[in-house]
Amino acid sequence: MNIKKGFTRNLILTAILIATFMTSVETTIITTALPTIVSNLNGLSYQSWIFAMYLLTTALTTPIYGKLSDQIGRKPVFLIGLVFFTTGSALCGLAGNMLSLILFRAIQGLGAGAIMPITFTMIADLFTYQERSKMLALNNTLGEFRHYLGL
Repeated sequence: MNIKKGFTRNLILTAILIATFMTSVETTIITTALPTIVSNLNGLSYQSWIFAMYLLTTALTTPIYGKLSDQIGRKPVFLIGLVFFTTGSALCGLAGNMLSLILFRAIQGLGAGAIMPITFTMIADLFTYQERSKMLALNNTLGEFRHYLGL
């Protein structure tokens, strides 16, 4: 990758920051909406699985995606992660019962497993050693910016 200057680098950074924000906001949204979701889907006994399945698939796939990004490149793995995460998010909104919601959260977690670690590696690829700390700080700050938006 190693793009050092220009519009393309800024465009890639913007995509990275948006993806970081999306994966960060997801946790806040599901936590806030959980009581209503559990009530509407009559799934009190399954509520812990909503978090567990997402975290499990994220944790299991993170090292796999990391190795895969070294072999085939960052961009395809990042895009695969975005597709899984976005598809999983959309399907979660359409879930009609707790079991389908848990399955869709697993799909979402498959995407997050790619997005979270690869964003850091992409920033390292895009920016010089001197610029990296600022860009990583920006990435991490944006991930936490959701609190200021009330999310």
